Amino acid sequence: MKGTREFYNRTATDWAEYGYSSDADFQCCADFIGKLKKGSRVLDLCCGAGYDSGRIKAMGYEVVGIDFSEDSLRIAKEKNPTITFYNDNILNDYSYIGKVDALIVKAGLVHVETADLKIAFERMSKVLNYSGYIFVTIRDGLGKIPERSVSNIDGELYDRNFIAHTLEELITESENYFSFVEEVGFDGTVWRNYIFRKI
Repeated sequence: MKGTREFYNRTATDWAEYGYSSDADFQCCADFIGKLKKGSRVLDLCCGAGYDSGRIKAMGYEVVGIDFSEDSLRIAKEKNPTITFYNDNILNDYSYIGKVDALIVKAGLVHVETADLKIAFERMSKVLNYSGYIFVTIRDGLGKIPERSVSNIDGELYDRNFIAHTLEELITESENYFSFVEEVGFDGTVWRNYIFRKI
């Protein structure tokens, strides 16, 4: 069975088609980004095919993107030639990109085990300027969701390791690095958007 990175390489074109066709899922993030000083440097972590990166750039901000799917990044670079993208993992040390003023990670944490959340927050804190903010979107709940994890694509099985988290987990695992600020844009679904501030 193939894993998460292979799943997103295999489905990169599908995600790009969806992401570039509608910005409906971007409004809440746009509200967050819009409060930043124009020209601020923003990291789009787990950026996929770069559709949100492009929207943030169009709003007047400097953007860098990170994703571990090579095929997704190929599309991101083709669509956004003026944005720098890096092929890396949310759990690695990516401080080589330099400091950023804000960071968004939309749904990227759904592939991070609860036991690894602390590492993910430490990595984010390392690149974020003092008192900077992060915007995170999670699937609310506890643990791995098998029906969202395993899929069959053209006879090949993939396990993208889809994991739900609670706000309590995020607060606990980020406590040495961030303080919880607020929830934004709740639409009654299982997807939740939270803002944290670096401490």
